[in-house]
Amino acid sequence: MAAVAAGERSAQTRLLERIAPRVHRLALLLTRSPADADDAAQLALLEILRSAGSFGAPANLVAWSDRIAARVVLESRRRERFRESLLFRWLTPGAQPWGGEGHVSAAQDGVGLAALFAKLSPERREVVVLRHALGYSQDEIAGLTGAPVGTVKDRLTAARKQLRRLLERDSKRLERGGER
Repeated sequence: MAAVAAGERSAQTRLLERIAPRVHRLALLLTRSPADADDAAQLALLEILRSAGSFGAPANLVAWSDRIAARVVLESRRRERFRESLLFRWLTPGAQPWGGEGHVSAAQDGVGLAALFAKLSPERREVVVLRHALGYSQDEIAGLTGAPVGTVKDRLTAARKQLRRLLERDSKRLERGGER
């Protein structure tokens, strides 16, 4: 990591080859579109390279990079939501090219974890990914997202209930389809 911090290209390349796939998967889980995930992952990787000097020797490289990536992706999403809120003020309802009333994302038509996560609100998806995919405590999630611990707990509970309902609905649909 000292070589990465010193700007040594080969060390930076080795680090990126090691962590880039994981950072991209994390970004995909925390964003709704692959394009947003690509942008957020790129920003996270740049921040990881910039922060290499702060890496402590006893620290776990994967956990350290996960923490930076999660922080950068969430901050990127917050900025994007703010920009969208400004645009919403000037557009008529339903005219947003990125969604709005009547808009169905392609992920909602699919099956699997990505499709289920796409049905969660951004706030619920964030806490589920941070808790269950990355293993952060509720206190750590509160620190990363800026939400109070009680809000994090509420979002986790609501997300779990929503996912359970979605899974039950899908399993009933599959059972009905199998009876034909």
